[in-house]
Amino acid sequence: MPVRRADVIDAAMELLDKSGLDQLSTRRIADRLGVRVGAIYWHVKDKDELLAELADRVVGSCLDGVPVPDGGAEPPTDPPSAPVADPAARLTAAAHAVRDAMLAHPDGAALVAGHAVPGPNSLVLADRLCGIAREAGLPLPLAAVAGDTLLSYVTGFVLQEQRRGDPLHHHPNTSVPAPDFAPDRLPHLAAALAEGLPDDDTAFAAGIDLLVTAVTSRARPRR
Repeated sequence: MPVRRADVIDAAMELLDKSGLDQLSTRRIADRLGVRVGAIYWHVKDKDELLAELADRVVGSCLDGVPVPDGGAEPPTDPPSAPVADPAARLTAAAHAVRDAMLAHPDGAALVAGHAVPGPNSLVLADRLCGIAREAGLPLPLAAVAGDTLLSYVTGFVLQEQRRGDPLHHHPNTSVPAPDFAPDRLPHLAAALAEGLPDDDTAFAAGIDLLVTAVTSRARPRR
Protein backbone atom coordinates (compact mmCIF):
# COMPACT_ATOMS: atom_id res chain seq x y z
CA MET A 1 0.00 0.00 0.00
CA PRO A 2 1.41 3.44 -0.90
CA VAL A 3 2.73 5.55 1.95
CA ARG A 4 0.84 8.77 2.55
CA ARG A 5 2.14 12.01 4.00
CA ALA A 6 0.09 11.39 7.14
CA ASP A 7 1.79 7.99 7.52
CA VAL A 8 5.20 9.66 7.44
CA ILE A 9 4.20 12.21 10.10
CA ASP A 10 2.62 9.51 12.27
CA ALA A 11 5.73 7.33 12.08
CA ALA A 12 7.97 10.28 12.88
CA MET A 13 5.86 11.17 15.92
CA GLU A 14 5.99 7.57 17.15
CA LEU A 15 9.78 7.58 16.85
CA LEU A 16 9.99 10.92 18.62
CA ASP A 17 7.96 9.56 21.50
CA LYS A 18 10.06 6.41 21.67
CA SER A 19 13.59 7.75 21.23
CA GLY A 20 13.60 11.55 21.38
CA LEU A 21 14.57 14.22 18.91
CA ASP A 22 18.26 13.32 18.61
CA GLN A 23 17.44 9.82 17.38
CA LEU A 24 14.86 10.89 14.82
CA SER A 25 16.03 10.36 11.23
CA THR A 26 14.42 9.84 7.86
CA ARG A 27 16.17 6.48 7.59
CA ARG A 28 14.61 5.27 10.83
CA ILE A 29 11.22 6.54 9.68
CA ALA A 30 11.62 4.69 6.40
CA ASP A 31 12.57 1.49 8.24
CA ARG A 32 9.52 1.83 10.45
CA LEU A 33 7.28 2.17 7.39
CA GLY A 34 9.06 -0.58 5.46
CA VAL A 35 10.01 1.69 2.55
CA ARG A 36 13.16 3.18 1.04
CA VAL A 37 14.32 6.56 2.32
CA GLY A 38 13.52 8.10 -1.06
CA ALA A 39 9.82 7.39 -0.47
CA ILE A 40 9.88 9.77 2.50
CA TYR A 41 11.01 12.62 0.27
CA TRP A 42 7.97 12.28 -1.95
CA HIS A 43 6.05 13.74 1.00
CA VAL A 44 8.52 16.08 2.75
CA LYS A 45 11.33 17.85 0.96
CA ASP A 46 13.78 17.52 3.86
CA LYS A 47 14.07 16.82 7.56
CA ASP A 48 13.42 20.46 8.44
CA GLU A 49 10.01 20.29 6.81
CA LEU A 50 9.28 17.08 8.66
CA LEU A 51 10.25 18.62 12.01
CA ALA A 52 8.12 21.66 11.26
CA GLU A 53 5.15 19.36 10.67
CA LEU A 54 5.80 17.59 13.96
CA ALA A 55 6.13 20.87 15.84
CA ASP A 56 2.84 22.11 14.44
CA ARG A 57 1.14 18.85 15.36
CA VAL A 58 2.37 19.21 18.96
CA VAL A 59 0.96 22.73 19.09
CA GLY A 60 -2.28 21.59 17.47
CA SER A 61 -2.82 19.07 20.26
CA CYS A 62 -3.18 21.91 22.77
CA LEU A 63 -5.80 23.94 20.91
CA ASP A 64 -8.79 22.21 22.49
CA GLY A 65 -7.54 23.53 25.83
CA VAL A 66 -6.93 27.10 24.60
CA PRO A 67 -10.08 29.22 24.88
CA VAL A 68 -11.33 30.90 21.74
CA PRO A 69 -11.66 34.67 22.28
CA ASP A 70 -15.29 35.79 22.50
CA GLY A 71 -14.73 37.96 19.46
CA GLY A 72 -14.62 34.76 17.37
CA ALA A 73 -13.64 35.40 13.78
CA GLU A 74 -14.28 39.12 14.09
CA PRO A 75 -11.49 41.27 15.56
CA PRO A 76 -12.58 42.58 18.96
CA THR A 77 -12.92 46.28 19.59
CA ASP A 78 -9.80 47.82 21.04
CA PRO A 79 -10.28 47.91 24.00
CA PRO A 80 -13.35 45.64 24.23
CA SER A 81 -16.61 47.53 24.50
CA ALA A 82 -17.87 45.22 27.24
CA PRO A 83 -16.15 43.17 29.94
CA VAL A 84 -15.19 39.62 28.98
CA ALA A 85 -15.48 36.80 31.49
CA ASP A 86 -12.18 36.37 33.30
CA PRO A 87 -9.51 36.68 30.59
CA ALA A 88 -6.88 35.99 33.28
CA ALA A 89 -8.32 32.51 33.76
CA ARG A 90 -8.35 32.02 29.99
CA LEU A 91 -4.68 32.97 29.64
CA THR A 92 -3.81 30.67 32.54
CA ALA A 93 -5.73 27.78 30.99
CA ALA A 94 -4.01 28.38 27.66
CA ALA A 95 -0.55 28.33 29.25
CA HIS A 96 -1.22 25.05 31.02
CA ALA A 97 -2.61 23.50 27.84
CA VAL A 98 0.52 24.44 25.89
CA ARG A 99 2.78 23.04 28.61
CA ASP A 100 0.83 19.78 28.74
CA ALA A 101 1.07 19.41 24.95
CA MET A 102 4.84 19.87 24.99
CA LEU A 103 5.33 17.53 27.95
CA ALA A 104 3.38 14.82 26.15
CA HIS A 105 6.37 14.27 23.83
CA PRO A 106 10.08 13.90 24.62
CA ASP A 107 11.83 17.09 23.46
CA GLY A 108 8.41 18.61 22.68
CA ALA A 109 9.54 22.08 23.71
CA ALA A 110 12.82 21.82 21.79
CA LEU A 111 10.88 20.74 18.72
CA VAL A 112 8.50 23.71 18.92
CA ALA A 113 11.25 26.20 19.80
CA GLY A 114 13.41 25.07 16.89
CA HIS A 115 11.12 26.41 14.17
CA ALA A 116 10.98 30.16 13.65
CA VAL A 117 8.43 29.88 10.83
CA PRO A 118 5.13 28.99 12.51
CA GLY A 119 2.77 26.41 11.06
CA PRO A 120 -1.02 26.73 10.80
CA ASN A 121 -1.72 25.52 14.36
CA SER A 122 0.99 27.78 15.78
CA LEU A 123 -0.63 30.75 14.06
CA VAL A 124 -4.02 29.84 15.52
CA LEU A 125 -2.47 29.62 18.99
CA ALA A 126 -0.76 32.99 18.61
CA ASP A 127 -4.00 34.55 17.37
CA ARG A 128 -5.98 33.20 20.32
CA LEU A 129 -3.44 34.38 22.88
CA CYS A 130 -3.43 37.83 21.31
CA GLY A 131 -7.22 37.87 21.24
CA ILE A 132 -7.54 36.92 24.91
CA ALA A 133 -5.03 39.61 25.86
CA ARG A 134 -7.08 42.15 23.92
CA GLU A 135 -10.17 41.01 25.78
CA ALA A 136 -8.25 41.67 28.98
CA GLY A 137 -8.08 45.28 27.85
CA LEU A 138 -4.65 45.55 26.23
CA PRO A 139 -4.25 47.55 23.02
CA LEU A 140 -3.38 45.45 19.98
CA PRO A 141 0.43 45.93 19.85
CA LEU A 142 0.80 45.16 23.55
CA ALA A 143 -1.62 42.23 23.32
CA ALA A 144 0.55 40.64 20.63
CA VAL A 145 3.62 41.09 22.85
CA ALA A 146 1.75 39.61 25.81
CA GLY A 147 0.80 36.49 23.88
CA ASP A 148 4.32 36.01 22.59
CA THR A 149 5.81 36.55 26.05
CA LEU A 150 3.49 33.99 27.60
CA LEU A 151 4.33 31.42 24.92
CA SER A 152 8.06 32.11 25.28
CA TYR A 153 7.88 31.57 29.04
CA VAL A 154 6.04 28.27 28.66
CA THR A 155 8.47 27.02 26.01
CA GLY A 156 11.54 28.02 28.01
CA PHE A 157 10.18 26.47 31.20
CA VAL A 158 9.41 23.15 29.50
CA LEU A 159 12.78 23.15 27.71
CA GLN A 160 14.51 23.17 31.10
CA GLU A 161 11.99 20.76 32.57
CA GLN A 162 12.49 18.18 29.84
CA ARG A 163 16.26 18.60 29.80
CA ARG A 164 16.44 17.93 33.55
CA GLY A 165 14.32 14.82 33.12
CA ASP A 166 16.25 13.44 30.13
CA PRO A 167 18.93 10.92 31.16
CA LEU A 168 20.59 11.38 27.76
CA HIS A 169 21.56 14.90 28.82
CA HIS A 170 22.68 13.99 32.34
CA HIS A 171 26.33 13.31 32.91
CA PRO A 172 26.67 12.17 36.53
CA ASN A 173 30.31 11.17 36.12
CA THR A 174 31.54 14.57 35.05
CA SER A 175 33.36 16.59 37.69
CA VAL A 176 31.18 19.68 37.80
CA PRO A 177 31.47 21.32 41.21
CA ALA A 178 28.23 21.92 43.09
CA PRO A 179 27.31 25.60 43.47
CA ASP A 180 28.32 27.16 46.75
CA PHE A 181 25.18 28.66 48.26
CA ALA A 182 27.01 30.22 51.20
CA PRO A 183 24.67 32.78 52.86
CA ASP A 184 27.37 35.43 52.95
CA ARG A 185 27.83 35.22 49.16
CA LEU A 186 24.33 34.36 47.92
CA PRO A 187 21.98 35.28 50.75
CA HIS A 188 18.73 35.19 48.78
CA LEU A 189 19.42 31.95 46.94
CA ALA A 190 20.64 30.34 50.15
CA ALA A 191 17.45 31.37 51.94
CA ALA A 192 15.28 30.07 49.10
CA LEU A 193 17.16 26.76 49.11
CA ALA A 194 16.80 26.47 52.87
CA GLU A 195 13.02 26.88 52.58
CA GLY A 196 12.86 24.22 49.87
CA LEU A 197 12.49 24.67 46.13
CA PRO A 198 9.01 24.17 44.65
CA ASP A 199 8.28 21.28 42.32
CA ASP A 200 7.87 21.97 38.61
CA ASP A 201 4.07 22.18 38.71
CA THR A 202 4.11 24.68 41.56
CA ALA A 203 6.89 26.76 40.03
CA PHE A 204 5.17 26.84 36.64
CA ALA A 205 1.83 27.89 38.13
CA ALA A 206 3.51 30.66 40.13
CA GLY A 207 5.37 31.96 37.07
CA ILE A 208 2.22 31.99 34.95
CA ASP A 209 0.34 33.78 37.73
CA LEU A 210 3.02 36.49 37.78
CA LEU A 211 2.86 36.93 34.01
CA VAL A 212 -0.92 36.92 33.78
CA THR A 213 -1.15 39.41 36.67
CA ALA A 214 1.27 41.68 34.83
CA VAL A 215 -0.73 41.39 31.61
CA THR A 216 -4.07 42.18 33.20
CA SER A 217 -2.59 45.06 35.20
CA ARG A 218 -1.79 46.84 31.93
CA ALA A 219 -5.42 46.80 30.82
CA ARG A 220 -6.91 50.09 29.71
CA PRO A 221 -9.88 51.41 31.67
CA ARG A 222 -13.01 50.30 29.86
CA ARG A 223 -15.17 53.03 28.41
